[in-house]
This record gives sequence, C-alpha cells and structure tokens, in this order.
Amino acid sequence: MTQAMTPAQVVYVLPVHNEERLLAANVERLVAYLQRFPGAEIYLVENGSTDASWRIAQELEAASNAVGGPVRIHAFREADAGIGFAYHRGLTEAVRSFGPSRSRWAILTAADLPFGFSDLEAALVALERSPSRILIGSKAHPQSVADTGLKRRAVSAVYRFARRAIVGMQVGDSQGSVFLRLDLAEELLPKIASRGFFYSTELCHYAERQGELIHELPVILVPNERASTVRPLKHGLEMARQLWMLRARERGGH
Repeated sequence: MTQAMTPAQVVYVLPVHNEERLLAANVERLVAYLQRFPGAEIYLVENGSTDASWRIAQELEAASNAVGGPVRIHAFREADAGIGFAYHRGLTEAVRSFGPSRSRWAILTAADLPFGFSDLEAALVALERSPSRILIGSKAHPQSVADTGLKRRAVSAVYRFARRAIVGMQVGDSQGSVFLRLDLAEELLPKIASRGFFYSTELCHYAERQGELIHELPVILVPNERASTVRPLKHGLEMARQLWMLRARERGGH
C-alpha cells in the first residue's frame, strides 16, 4: 500500500507595492486555496507604496489573527520600493521563524498571482520527491501557456542568451515564481546583492553556482487586470548591466 504524501509546508512571500485595489481579493483567494496545506503562511511585504497598501496589509494580518484559521497572514514593511527588498525581507523572516528547514518552502511570486495556482499545482510532487531545493514556475517550459506578447518574448529570449553568455546560467526563466527550500534560502541570502527585478536572477545564479539543479515547472499565465510595471527596454538594459556587474564581482572574488 502506497503511503500518502504529507502536504508541503509553504510560506507565500508576496511583494506589495501600490496594490490597494486588488490586494484583499487576491489574498482571500490565496487563503482559500491554501486550506489544504497545514501550517501555510502568507507574508505580505509592503515596499514603498504611496497608496493604502500598508493599511490593508495590516488589516489582513489582524483579521487572520482574530479568526485564528489554518492559514496565518503576517505583514512586514520595507521603506524602499523594490521587489528584491520584499523578497529578501520575506525570506529573512521565514528563516528567522522556521530556521533552515528541510520541509518548509518559501514561494516568491507577485501579489497579483500571475500564474494563478498552476505553478503550485505543478510543484506538488516535486516539493515532496524532487532532490532539487529550488524550483521555478517557468514561462520557458515547453508545456507552459504564457502569451506575453512578441516584444516581451523577444526580450526574454535575449535575456536568456545574455545570462548564459555572461555568467553561464542554465535556467530557462529566472523571472518566474521561485520555490525555495529554507535550508537553501539560509545559504543564499548573504550572497544576494540586488534589491530590484534582478533579485531572482541573482538567487538562481548562486543556486546554480553551488551545484543546485533548478527544476523548472510548467505554468499558465493568467490575464492581468492591471498595467505591467515592467518596461522591457529599460529593465532589460538594467538587467544586462547587473549581469556584467555580477560577473565582475565574481571575478574580483566578492
């Protein structure tokens, strides 16, 4: 008789930057979905918002504490805007709470849940059985459904080539949702310098450098109600600059 797998223990890390319109509804969806994961937690990390995002995050945390349900919500605040500030704070808080756990995973994604729960559905078996300590919900996976438009696809292809040419990265998509086991998170946190969009690329790079096999998962990209804050040319050039800086730091022994 096959023994049923124990559901993975997860901490969702959601960067919150000017998310007042959709934050409460998206967190409600996430809480409902995570009922099946005992001990699941959600970290809302507000970073540099100019709207009511921080107040809403605090209200969601207070409501979670009052109800005392199976999914706990925690709100944290970073003064500086930047998705990397949010990810770094969330990972730091997760390691502080649970230590270098081999059974708990942090999930780094966006507050609008761009893949719905298709990334987590694809990860379920891997979280329990894969030897990998890092998984990526990858738009580059051949089974992914991710129509990002011709311009974004072209920029992604160029960025993928640049990652391999400049720093030797193998992962197909370093900007997808990241599933990171907390023992690996503790090892990588001191190495990551970026606090912007480059954060997840740098995280994947250092994981590869220490011999981790990044398991890429198929995802379904859901239509987005809000305008993207990503500017392909601007952010593409900035990421190329940071790739060269990363290469220079490594050659300099830093």
